[in-house]
Amino acid sequence: MMCESQKKLPTNPLVHITIGTHVNQENRLQSIVVHERSFIGDLQLDSDPDDLALLIAVGEMLGVKQPLSACRISCLGSLAILWLDHNRWLVLRSPGEQATLSELLVQIWGKDLTLLENEGQLSARLNTAALSYLLNSGNTQDFRQNSDLYRAQSRDCLQHNPIQILSVETADDYEILVRKSCADTLLKWLNVN
Repeated sequence: MMCESQKKLPTNPLVHITIGTHVNQENRLQSIVVHERSFIGDLQLDSDPDDLALLIAVGEMLGVKQPLSACRISCLGSLAILWLDHNRWLVLRSPGEQATLSELLVQIWGKDLTLLENEGQLSARLNTAALSYLLNSGNTQDFRQNSDLYRAQSRDCLQHNPIQILSVETADDYEILVRKSCADTLLKWLNVN
C-alpha cells in the first residue's frame, strides 16, 4: 500500500510546439498555426524542469531551431503573450485582427505602457500598477514550480528593464518547448478568438 508521501505528483510534461502564421494577399495575419511536434521516443530527465539552461540544451539536442521555452502565458483580449523569460515576450494577436501589434498593446494598457522602437525591434515598459495587475490577474498562468518567487523576480526585472517584444509576424516560425498545460491554454485562446 502506498502512503500519501509516496504518491506521485501529477506531471505536466514538456511538449514541443511550432507556432507560425499564414498571411493573406495584403500581408495581413490570416491565421496562427500551432502544432505539436512529437518527440522521437521518451525523454525522461532527473533534473529541475524549470531550469532554462536545461530546456535550451534539450531543445538543441532535439533539433529545435530556436530553443525557446515559455514560463507563463497571459491571454488579454485579442493578444496572447508567451513569456519566454522575465523580460522577453512572444506576442500573438488574434487572426483577422486588423490593428497593429503596437495599437493592440496600447489598447490594453493605455498610458500604463511606453512603447520603444529601435532599428525595427519593439520593446515596452509597463508601470508598477500594470505589472502588478498582469502578474497577479487570472489572465496570467504560471507554469513554474515556485511561481511566487518567479513572479517576484519578474516584477523586479521588469521594473528595471524594458520588455523585448517578439512576434510570429516577423519570423518564419517559432519552435518552443512548453509544459502541456501552456500549450493547452494557447490552443483554447486560439479557439475562442
